[in-house]
Amino acid sequence: MEHDLNSAAWYSHGNILYGLGHYEGAIAGYEKVLATQSDLYEVWNNRGYALENLGRYQEALASFDQALRIHSEFALAWHGKGIVLAKMGRYEEALANFKQTVKLTPTDLKAHYNQGKALAHLHRYDEALASFDRVIKANPTDYKAWYSRSKVLTSLDRLPLALISLDRTLMINSFCYYAWNYRGTVLTKMGQYDAAIASFDQSLESKPNNPDAWYSKARCYALKGEDQLALNHLQRAIKLNPPLYRALAKGDMHFQALLQTQQLQVILQRQG
Repeated sequence: MEHDLNSAAWYSHGNILYGLGHYEGAIAGYEKVLATQSDLYEVWNNRGYALENLGRYQEALASFDQALRIHSEFALAWHGKGIVLAKMGRYEEALANFKQTVKLTPTDLKAHYNQGKALAHLHRYDEALASFDRVIKANPTDYKAWYSRSKVLTSLDRLPLALISLDRTLMINSFCYYAWNYRGTVLTKMGQYDAAIASFDQSLESKPNNPDAWYSKARCYALKGEDQLALNHLQRAIKLNPPLYRALAKGDMHFQALLQTQQLQVILQRQG
Protein backbone atom coordinates (compact mmCIF):
# COMPACT_ATOMS: atom_id res chain seq x y z
CA MET A 1 0.00 0.00 0.00
CA GLU A 2 1.43 3.32 -1.08
CA HIS A 3 0.46 6.67 0.42
CA ASP A 4 1.45 10.19 -0.41
CA LEU A 5 3.00 11.96 2.56
CA ASN A 6 -0.22 13.64 3.69
CA SER A 7 -2.23 10.42 3.39
CA ALA A 8 0.45 8.51 5.29
CA ALA A 9 0.13 10.97 8.17
CA TRP A 10 -3.66 10.66 8.27
CA TYR A 11 -3.43 6.86 8.06
CA SER A 12 -0.96 6.76 10.94
CA HIS A 13 -3.13 9.17 12.91
CA GLY A 14 -6.17 6.97 12.30
CA ASN A 15 -4.33 3.85 13.43
CA ILE A 16 -3.14 5.52 16.63
CA LEU A 17 -6.68 6.64 17.46
CA TYR A 18 -7.99 3.16 16.68
CA GLY A 19 -5.44 1.64 19.05
CA LEU A 20 -6.64 4.03 21.76
CA GLY A 21 -10.26 3.08 21.17
CA HIS A 22 -11.17 6.46 19.65
CA TYR A 23 -13.04 4.94 16.72
CA GLU A 24 -14.85 8.06 15.51
CA GLY A 25 -11.54 9.89 15.22
CA ALA A 26 -9.95 6.89 13.52
CA ILE A 27 -12.73 6.83 10.92
CA ALA A 28 -12.24 10.53 10.25
CA GLY A 29 -8.54 9.89 9.66
CA TYR A 30 -9.19 6.97 7.31
CA GLU A 31 -11.72 9.01 5.37
CA LYS A 32 -9.15 11.78 4.89
CA VAL A 33 -6.92 9.18 3.23
CA LEU A 34 -9.70 7.70 1.11
CA ALA A 35 -10.78 11.13 -0.12
CA THR A 36 -7.59 11.29 -2.20
CA GLN A 37 -6.68 7.58 -2.53
CA SER A 38 -9.84 5.52 -2.72
CA ASP A 39 -8.09 2.32 -3.87
CA LEU A 40 -6.33 1.54 -0.57
CA TYR A 41 -7.96 -1.69 0.57
CA GLU A 42 -6.18 -1.74 3.95
CA VAL A 43 -7.67 1.64 4.80
CA TRP A 44 -11.17 0.46 3.84
CA ASN A 45 -10.55 -2.61 6.00
CA ASN A 46 -9.43 -0.62 9.04
CA ARG A 47 -12.39 1.70 8.60
CA GLY A 48 -14.63 -1.38 8.62
CA TYR A 49 -13.21 -2.58 11.94
CA ALA A 50 -13.64 0.88 13.48
CA LEU A 51 -17.26 0.98 12.34
CA GLU A 52 -17.81 -2.53 13.71
CA ASN A 53 -16.53 -1.41 17.11
CA LEU A 54 -19.11 1.39 17.08
CA GLY A 55 -21.93 -1.02 16.21
CA ARG A 56 -22.43 0.59 12.80
CA TYR A 57 -22.71 -2.76 11.13
CA GLN A 58 -24.19 -1.92 7.73
CA GLU A 59 -21.53 0.73 7.15
CA ALA A 60 -18.85 -1.72 8.31
CA LEU A 61 -20.06 -4.34 5.82
CA ALA A 62 -19.94 -1.79 3.02
CA SER A 63 -16.38 -0.87 4.01
CA PHE A 64 -15.22 -4.50 4.05
CA ASP A 65 -16.95 -5.11 0.72
CA GLN A 66 -15.09 -2.16 -0.78
CA ALA A 67 -11.79 -3.57 0.50
CA LEU A 68 -12.62 -6.92 -1.11
CA ARG A 69 -13.59 -5.32 -4.40
CA ILE A 70 -10.06 -3.93 -4.54
CA HIS A 71 -8.31 -7.04 -3.19
CA SER A 72 -10.53 -10.15 -3.25
CA GLU A 73 -8.03 -12.27 -1.29
CA PHE A 74 -7.48 -9.92 1.63
CA ALA A 75 -8.16 -12.28 4.56
CA LEU A 76 -8.58 -9.57 7.22
CA ALA A 77 -11.54 -8.11 5.34
CA TRP A 78 -13.20 -11.52 4.97
CA HIS A 79 -12.70 -12.04 8.70
CA GLY A 80 -14.04 -8.61 9.61
CA LYS A 81 -17.09 -9.14 7.45
CA GLY A 82 -17.71 -12.47 9.19
CA ILE A 83 -17.46 -10.85 12.62
CA VAL A 84 -20.02 -8.21 11.67
CA LEU A 85 -22.43 -10.74 10.15
CA ALA A 86 -22.18 -12.88 13.30
CA LYS A 87 -22.98 -9.86 15.48
CA MET A 88 -26.02 -9.28 13.26
CA GLY A 89 -27.13 -12.89 13.85
CA ARG A 90 -26.52 -13.85 10.21
CA TYR A 91 -24.54 -16.97 11.08
CA GLU A 92 -24.73 -18.80 7.75
CA GLU A 93 -23.24 -15.80 5.96
CA ALA A 94 -20.73 -15.27 8.74
CA LEU A 95 -19.63 -18.89 8.46
CA ALA A 96 -19.01 -18.53 4.72
CA ASN A 97 -16.74 -15.55 5.44
CA PHE A 98 -14.85 -17.34 8.20
CA LYS A 99 -14.33 -20.32 5.91
CA GLN A 100 -12.88 -18.03 3.27
CA THR A 101 -10.59 -16.49 5.89
CA VAL A 102 -9.37 -19.93 6.96
CA LYS A 103 -8.83 -20.90 3.33
CA LEU A 104 -6.64 -17.84 2.76
CA THR A 105 -4.85 -17.99 6.13
CA PRO A 106 -5.02 -21.56 7.50
CA THR A 107 -2.95 -20.66 10.58
CA ASP A 108 -5.29 -17.88 11.73
CA LEU A 109 -6.51 -19.33 15.02
CA LYS A 110 -8.94 -16.50 15.65
CA ALA A 111 -10.67 -17.31 12.37
CA HIS A 112 -10.92 -20.99 13.34
CA TYR A 113 -12.34 -19.94 16.71
CA ASN A 114 -14.93 -17.63 15.16
CA GLN A 115 -15.81 -20.34 12.67
CA GLY A 116 -16.47 -22.66 15.61
CA LYS A 117 -18.69 -20.06 17.28
CA ALA A 118 -20.74 -19.62 14.09
CA LEU A 119 -21.10 -23.40 13.71
CA ALA A 120 -22.26 -23.68 17.32
CA HIS A 121 -24.94 -21.02 16.72
CA LEU A 122 -26.09 -23.10 13.74
CA HIS A 123 -26.27 -26.21 15.99
CA ARG A 124 -23.56 -27.90 13.93
CA TYR A 125 -21.89 -29.05 17.12
CA ASP A 126 -19.54 -31.75 15.84
CA GLU A 127 -18.04 -29.34 13.31
CA ALA A 128 -17.81 -26.62 15.96
CA LEU A 129 -15.98 -29.04 18.23
CA ALA A 130 -13.47 -29.77 15.46
CA SER A 131 -12.81 -26.02 15.05
CA PHE A 132 -12.19 -25.49 18.75
CA ASP A 133 -10.01 -28.62 18.90
CA ARG A 134 -7.87 -27.21 16.11
CA VAL A 135 -7.37 -23.98 18.06
CA ILE A 136 -6.50 -25.89 21.24
CA LYS A 137 -4.06 -28.18 19.43
CA ALA A 138 -2.17 -25.12 18.18
CA ASN A 139 -2.53 -23.14 21.42
CA PRO A 140 -3.37 -25.30 24.47
CA THR A 141 -3.56 -22.22 26.72
CA ASP A 142 -6.45 -20.59 24.85
CA TYR A 143 -8.97 -20.62 27.70
CA LYS A 144 -11.75 -19.14 25.55
CA ALA A 145 -11.47 -22.08 23.14
CA TRP A 146 -11.64 -24.53 26.07
CA TYR A 147 -14.69 -22.68 27.39
CA SER A 148 -16.48 -22.64 24.03
CA ARG A 149 -15.62 -26.31 23.62
CA SER A 150 -17.35 -27.03 26.95
CA LYS A 151 -20.55 -25.35 25.76
CA VAL A 152 -20.59 -27.44 22.58
CA LEU A 153 -20.02 -30.62 24.59
CA THR A 154 -22.93 -29.66 26.84
CA SER A 155 -25.13 -29.20 23.78
CA LEU A 156 -24.08 -32.71 22.72
CA ASP A 157 -25.08 -33.95 26.21
CA ARG A 158 -21.51 -34.98 26.95
CA LEU A 159 -21.50 -33.41 30.39
CA PRO A 160 -18.47 -35.12 31.99
CA LEU A 161 -16.32 -34.05 29.02
CA ALA A 162 -17.77 -30.53 29.23
CA LEU A 163 -16.72 -30.43 32.87
CA ILE A 164 -13.17 -31.49 31.95
CA SER A 165 -13.00 -28.66 29.40
CA LEU A 166 -14.21 -26.18 32.00
CA ASP A 167 -11.59 -27.38 34.46
CA ARG A 168 -8.94 -26.78 31.80
CA THR A 169 -10.38 -23.31 31.22
CA LEU A 170 -10.05 -22.53 34.92
CA MET A 171 -6.57 -23.99 35.21
CA ILE A 172 -5.51 -21.40 32.65
CA ASN A 173 -7.63 -18.52 33.97
CA SER A 174 -8.87 -19.10 37.50
CA PHE A 175 -10.58 -15.68 37.58
CA CYS A 176 -12.86 -16.38 34.62
CA TYR A 177 -16.16 -15.78 36.38
CA TYR A 178 -18.34 -16.93 33.49
CA ALA A 179 -16.48 -20.25 33.30
CA TRP A 180 -17.07 -20.82 37.02
CA ASN A 181 -20.70 -19.91 36.43
CA TYR A 182 -21.06 -22.31 33.52
CA ARG A 183 -19.29 -25.04 35.48
CA GLY A 184 -22.00 -24.62 38.10
CA THR A 185 -24.65 -24.91 35.40
CA VAL A 186 -23.14 -28.18 34.10
CA LEU A 187 -22.91 -29.58 37.64
CA THR A 188 -26.55 -28.63 38.22
CA LYS A 189 -27.51 -30.59 35.10
CA MET A 190 -25.56 -33.53 36.53
CA GLY A 191 -27.49 -33.29 39.82
CA GLN A 192 -24.38 -32.30 41.82
CA TYR A 193 -25.99 -29.35 43.59
CA ASP A 194 -23.46 -28.76 46.37
CA ALA A 195 -20.56 -28.78 43.90
CA ALA A 196 -22.56 -26.46 41.64
CA ILE A 197 -23.13 -24.01 44.50
CA ALA A 198 -19.39 -24.03 45.22
CA SER A 199 -18.73 -23.11 41.58
CA PHE A 200 -21.26 -20.28 41.68
CA ASP A 201 -19.54 -19.02 44.85
CA GLN A 202 -16.22 -18.96 42.97
CA SER A 203 -17.90 -16.99 40.19
CA LEU A 204 -19.20 -14.49 42.73
CA GLU A 205 -15.74 -14.08 44.23
CA SER A 206 -14.54 -12.78 40.85
CA LYS A 207 -17.73 -10.84 40.07
CA PRO A 208 -19.96 -10.25 43.11
CA ASN A 209 -22.64 -8.42 41.12
CA ASN A 210 -23.21 -11.30 38.71
CA PRO A 211 -26.99 -11.83 38.86
CA ASP A 212 -26.86 -15.09 36.92
CA ALA A 213 -24.74 -16.71 39.62
CA TRP A 214 -27.13 -15.57 42.36
CA TYR A 215 -30.08 -16.86 40.32
CA SER A 216 -28.40 -20.17 39.58
CA LYS A 217 -27.58 -20.65 43.27
CA ALA A 218 -31.23 -20.01 44.05
CA ARG A 219 -32.23 -22.76 41.63
CA CYS A 220 -29.83 -25.19 43.29
CA TYR A 221 -31.22 -24.45 46.74
CA ALA A 222 -34.75 -24.89 45.39
CA LEU A 223 -33.76 -28.27 43.97
CA LYS A 224 -32.28 -29.19 47.36
CA GLY A 225 -35.54 -28.18 49.06
CA GLU A 226 -33.87 -25.36 50.98
CA ASP A 227 -36.61 -22.84 50.31
CA GLN A 228 -35.43 -19.91 52.44
CA LEU A 229 -31.94 -19.97 50.95
CA ALA A 230 -33.49 -20.20 47.48
CA LEU A 231 -35.62 -17.13 48.20
CA ASN A 232 -32.69 -15.18 49.62
CA HIS A 233 -30.51 -15.80 46.58
CA LEU A 234 -33.34 -15.20 44.13
CA GLN A 235 -33.94 -11.85 45.80
CA ARG A 236 -30.27 -10.92 45.26
CA ALA A 237 -30.55 -11.74 41.55
CA ILE A 238 -33.78 -9.76 41.16
CA LYS A 239 -32.27 -6.77 42.94
CA LEU A 240 -29.45 -6.66 40.35
CA ASN A 241 -31.75 -6.97 37.32
CA PRO A 242 -35.41 -6.77 38.31
CA PRO A 243 -37.18 -7.12 34.93
CA LEU A 244 -35.14 -10.08 33.68
CA TYR A 245 -34.98 -12.20 36.81
CA ARG A 246 -38.57 -11.58 37.84
CA ALA A 247 -39.67 -12.78 34.40
CA LEU A 248 -37.34 -15.80 34.55
CA ALA A 249 -38.49 -16.80 38.03
CA LYS A 250 -42.18 -16.65 37.08
CA GLY A 251 -41.64 -19.20 34.31
CA ASP A 252 -38.98 -21.37 35.96
CA MET A 253 -40.25 -24.83 36.91
CA HIS A 254 -37.58 -25.03 39.62
CA PHE A 255 -39.45 -22.35 41.56
CA GLN A 256 -42.96 -23.73 41.04
CA ALA A 257 -43.34 -24.80 44.67
CA LEU A 258 -42.05 -21.45 45.91
CA LEU A 259 -44.44 -19.53 43.65
CA GLN A 260 -47.23 -20.46 46.04
CA THR A 261 -45.51 -18.73 48.97
CA GLN A 262 -46.40 -15.22 49.98
CA GLN A 263 -42.75 -14.26 50.36
CA LEU A 264 -41.95 -15.03 46.71
CA GLN A 265 -45.11 -13.30 45.53
CA VAL A 266 -44.01 -10.15 47.37
CA ILE A 267 -40.54 -10.35 45.78
CA LEU A 268 -41.99 -10.82 42.30
CA GLN A 269 -44.54 -8.02 42.61
CA ARG A 270 -42.30 -5.44 44.30
CA GLN A 271 -41.37 -2.52 42.07
CA GLY A 272 -37.70 -1.58 41.52
